[in-house]
Amino acid sequence: MNTILIADREPLHRQQIRQHIDNRPGFRVVGECGNCHETLRYVNALEPDVLFLDVQLGENTFEFIREAAHMPKVIYTARNESYALQAFDHQALDYLLKPYGAARLDAALRKAACQSLDDLPGAVPCHSVRHRHLFVEDGDRLRRIAINDIRYLKAAGDYTVVFTAHGEFLSSSGIGNIERRLDKSQFLRVHRSFIVNVERIDTCYREIGRLYLVMENGQEIGVGKHYLNGIKSLIL
Repeated sequence: MNTILIADREPLHRQQIRQHIDNRPGFRVVGECGNCHETLRYVNALEPDVLFLDVQLGENTFEFIREAAHMPKVIYTARNESYALQAFDHQALDYLLKPYGAARLDAALRKAACQSLDDLPGAVPCHSVRHRHLFVEDGDRLRRIAINDIRYLKAAGDYTVVFTAHGEFLSSSGIGNIERRLDKSQFLRVHRSFIVNVERIDTCYREIGRLYLVMENGQEIGVGKHYLNGIKSLIL
């Protein structure tokens, strides 16, 4: 079941999307929002799989959604095509024009049914490697880092921040591509936006029904509800 959050300033447009989805099996609307603050709160609390997001919800919709701890697949909605390039630069799953047509909404939902952006047509499969070191960009150079020194990785739009024992580095690869290149016995996807090195987890705890990981450096990372089984497999 794909869970969906609808964020739009206009109740009529939210209603149109909801009514369409209500008649489609495999999808469930978990909430509606009318402003940026409410949307950010709902995204983090409900962790929807898909977010229908009005590009003019706030002053800078593309930037505010990056602040979310949970990153759903985003279908941007707009009255015209002015924001289309920006939307796809920010990894949009799709871009819909208002008023919505049934066929166009169905096409967007079919894309949303894919497990991840990497499942979409045109994605290039990448095979796992077992190297002891990788290279990351560091200014105008590439720096060698030991795999074991990686603490965790965090999605940052089209990029990924690599947190290591010796500092932070920005990779131009998306987190999905990086995940497929890492040893799955050592690196675990615990959230749409986070991959952790299981050897760098210090403790785990539950709070208000949610599981949190505490890394060696004290960083706390919430485990997404769709990724709980991975952590459970590590518990005796």
